[in-house]
Amino acid sequence: MQSKLTWEAVELKVKAFLAIALVIVIVLSAFYAVWQAYDKSSSAPVERDVLFQIAAFNTFSLGNYAGYMNYSELKTHGDFGIGTLEGLDGEMIAVDGVFYHIPAEGEPREIAPEEKAPYATVTFFEADYTFNVAELNYTEFKAFCDQKLSSKNAIYAIKVVGFYDYAQTRSPPKQTPPYPILTEAIKNQSVFNLANVSATAAGFWFPSSMDGVDYVGYHLHLITDDRSAGGHLLDCIIKNATVEIDEIHSYNLILP
Repeated sequence: MQSKLTWEAVELKVKAFLAIALVIVIVLSAFYAVWQAYDKSSSAPVERDVLFQIAAFNTFSLGNYAGYMNYSELKTHGDFGIGTLEGLDGEMIAVDGVFYHIPAEGEPREIAPEEKAPYATVTFFEADYTFNVAELNYTEFKAFCDQKLSSKNAIYAIKVVGFYDYAQTRSPPKQTPPYPILTEAIKNQSVFNLANVSATAAGFWFPSSMDGVDYVGYHLHLITDDRSAGGHLLDCIIKNATVEIDEIHSYNLILP
C-alpha cells in the first residue's frame, strides 16, 4: 500500500511539473515573439530620402483646410519642410526638426504636437549640393539655382541660411467654414517687410510635371534667426548666404 501511494504521489508531481513547464514554455515563446516584432520594427530603416506630402496642392487650395494629421505624426516623416495649420492658419516652417507656426499676427511660435495640418511637405534634409550666393534678388537667386538643378524631373529641398538686406513675407489669417478658395483667402493676408535680418529660408522646387500635385517651381518660407518674424517668402535681396540643396527622387502623397 505504501509503495502504491508513493508511486501515485510521484506521478502527480511529474504531471504537475510538466504542466508548469508547458506554461513556462508558452510564456517564454510569447515574450520571444513580442521581442522579435519589436526588434524588427525598431531596426527598420527610416525612409529619409523621400518627400512626404499630405494633400495635393490643387485639392487643398480649393478650400480643404480641415486639419487631419497631427504634427506629432508629421514629425516622424521629416525634420524640414513647409505647410500650414488647420483653417489655413498662417504658415508653417520646419528647420532642424523644430516646427514653427507663423501666424498673421507675425511672431512665430513652436507648434504643439496635437495641432493638425491640412497641407504640408516634409523630408529629412540631407544636402547633396552646397554653394554660396551674394548680392542677389529673389528673381536672380531662382535663376542661379535653376543652373544648379541637375534634373528637371526631380524634387529639390532647398535651405538658404544667411543675411538678407530685405525680405518680404506673408501669412494668411485663420479661416472659418465654409472655407473660401485659396486665392480669396489670401486677399486678407498680412504682409511683412523685413530689413537687415539673419534668417533661414526653407522649401521646395517641384517640376512642371507635378503641376497641381504641388506648387510648381520654388515655394519657400522664411524665419528669422531670432524667431521674431517670418512667413511665405514673396521677395528678397540676399546679401550673402549658404545654399544647401537636397535632391529627392521618391515621393509619398497622403490624401485626406
